[in-house]
Amino acid sequence: MKQLKRFLFLLSALCLLQCTTTTDDEIYHIVTTVCEDSSTGVTVNYHCNRPDSYVLVAQAEDSTFRKAKKIKPVCRKWSTVGIENTSTESTFYTKERYVCYATLSGLKSDTRYIYKIVAGKTKTDARRFKTSGEKGPWNFVAFTDFQHRENPVTLPLIQTMKEIAGDPSLVVCSGDHVDVAGNEYEWTFLLDNEVFRDFVYAASPGDHAYWACDRVNDGYPQYDKPYTFVNLFHFPDNGCPTSPGSSYYFYYNNVLFVALDMNNSDIAAGARFDEEAAWFRETMDRLKGTYQYLVVFMHKSVYGSDFVDEAVAQNIRPQWAPIFQQYQVDLVLSGHDHIFSRTNPMEGGTFYLDMGSSGDKKRRPDSTMLENKTRYAKVIDLIDEGISCASNIEVDARQMRVSVYDQYAQVIDRFTIPARRTTFCRVR
Repeated sequence: MKQLKRFLFLLSALCLLQCTTTTDDEIYHIVTTVCEDSSTGVTVNYHCNRPDSYVLVAQAEDSTFRKAKKIKPVCRKWSTVGIENTSTESTFYTKERYVCYATLSGLKSDTRYIYKIVAGKTKTDARRFKTSGEKGPWNFVAFTDFQHRENPVTLPLIQTMKEIAGDPSLVVCSGDHVDVAGNEYEWTFLLDNEVFRDFVYAASPGDHAYWACDRVNDGYPQYDKPYTFVNLFHFPDNGCPTSPGSSYYFYYNNVLFVALDMNNSDIAAGARFDEEAAWFRETMDRLKGTYQYLVVFMHKSVYGSDFVDEAVAQNIRPQWAPIFQQYQVDLVLSGHDHIFSRTNPMEGGTFYLDMGSSGDKKRRPDSTMLENKTRYAKVIDLIDEGISCASNIEVDARQMRVSVYDQYAQVIDRFTIPARRTTFCRVR
């Protein structure tokens, strides 16, 4: 039976890979992202070769768009020309385009909508999304580290999780969407596939979002900011001033989500981290009492391997673990190590979940992780098991129930996070 599931999974992967190129080179990289309040708005992001595009949005039952509203996006010309370390061979460099985002505001809560984008004679097909505002139980899906270009795992795993979660309204990712962020074709593989649509998306950048081009001599030249990430996704403009577009927060039903930017591979401490920590404290103090659950997603794992990235244990853990304890963060979603680990509730009751990999890059856990039963509730050798991971997280007033699945739709871990806040008010 297991061999049959593997065969069917590989077959679905081949089918999805055939759909990775867009049939229209005029409107591409379309993503629907969160607004600060996702019950009343979302943002439609895309790249376009024309300056005169617009978005038509209507409630889902208006399938002909007869009552649609026309939204003019914010558009600006953009390429990576002039950005240090950028690849001159990437189409991000050679193909100037308009980066566009249209904020669809004033929407009804807990309502399904459709939209399409128009540019000249070109019209996209209709895409779907649903605003937050459910009064009862709801769920969202979490991924990490898609990373490797054209890998056979990521796209079928996304499709599998959409089916398991029942067409989820919200999807989050804790970074490393691609291997080299300066290579546009890697983003095309992920964003322009039919499976990556019809949900509202939120993400934090990984260190690979700072990778400007392929290896040169002994290393990968780095951006000083995640330029392609912030020009593909437009997230709420409420983050740390030193990490605009890559740190932010948003509300979704009874959860406050916070995205943090853990910077590139060579930096794990310094002024930018100090300022982001100060921003986090100020934001949490200001928003106290406005949410029931607090979920942070960040790329590098506070309680990940001490050997994969030593700077994390030396710098990020001492700085961020006390902050998460102080503000009673319920769940921290991360990746980076490519090792699956889930902690017991740590100081302050915080659970740390490193899903390891939602792609095909994996590492073996070190012996200290396997032996530390006080810290870790579960560690899985993804290489031995031959699996990749994603989570369906169910939320209600009593608890969050986290179910981690592999690409064959098998549960590999499950745990619950009891609610600690019984009353909250969204008025700020």
